[in-house]
Amino acid sequence: MLNKLPHGDMLPDLHLLDRRVPFNKIKEENALSGDLRGRNVLVTGGTSGIGAAIMLAFAERGANIHIAGRNRDAAEALLWKAKVRSKYPSGDQKFEFHSFDASVIAPCKQFAEEMLALFQAQGGLDFLVMTQGGLGSLNGERKVTKDGHEWFLALHDFSRYIIAVTLLPALKQGEHPGVVLDVLSAGVWNKFDLEDLELERKSPNFYNVAARDGPIHDILTIEFNERCPEVRYNHLYPGPTQTSMSSNSNFILKLGFALTSRVIGQTPEHFAEIAYNIGTKWEEGRTPDENCRAWGAYGEAVSPREYPKQPEVREKTLAFLEQQTGLVIQK
Repeated sequence: MLNKLPHGDMLPDLHLLDRRVPFNKIKEENALSGDLRGRNVLVTGGTSGIGAAIMLAFAERGANIHIAGRNRDAAEALLWKAKVRSKYPSGDQKFEFHSFDASVIAPCKQFAEEMLALFQAQGGLDFLVMTQGGLGSLNGERKVTKDGHEWFLALHDFSRYIIAVTLLPALKQGEHPGVVLDVLSAGVWNKFDLEDLELERKSPNFYNVAARDGPIHDILTIEFNERCPEVRYNHLYPGPTQTSMSSNSNFILKLGFALTSRVIGQTPEHFAEIAYNIGTKWEEGRTPDENCRAWGAYGEAVSPREYPKQPEVREKTLAFLEQQTGLVIQK
């Protein structure tokens, strides 16, 4: 493993090939929980790629679908596809698009409050799927939001934290425990620079963005599950999935990502079945470990690495998110 090399605490644990769960087994398990009629699903970043595929997996099983993003045209075409895909075309299933800007704190908070009111009026939120973000700066240039924050810090960390914290009352409201599927990079990265979370001293390239944001979300997974055990907060790693995310990158990076995703990766539809499986595990009593909330690219249980599990690292990371967003995880 790379993390056994010198300075390996800064390198990823590539748990891609050694702990795979057979896909046929996942499909068989999914058949046990194939009726989600009346259940509410919100997918942020759900108009393309992994988010769109996960949304379709839930739509097929009859869930009420809410997708949030910036591209209304893409969303409307996708929602039509979701209606066609549903196994329960009775007309009762909801398909709605909500426009929001994940890059700026104030509009993101307003969106989250609107979604809270919506789902509380509908009996609660059953599944929150968060996929918004990207691979990092493809040319190495640092892009900032209107708030002055590093772009991917806002998309990956601030927006997801805001949405999850704000929607906790709706996730606790329903008959079943609410489930969060936070898709980023569970258990892959270890040490990151707590003194440079804005990446002012480093390039916001794929490596530095992933090395920062993966452990932050491992920390969020630990904190949410400790403070709100009635909500199932999961951190998922999709691995090198075959999406168009690298389409705007340089030729070398694009070629490398394409080859990697085809050799050891999977399609968004394949990963969507894995995400659906994880999201519905507890309803059939099929989870191997009630305390496990981190999952690898093939549905295998993984664990956060040592650095993000340290109490002082968790405390400083949460304090930073709380200070920037003005929100605290309420028990």
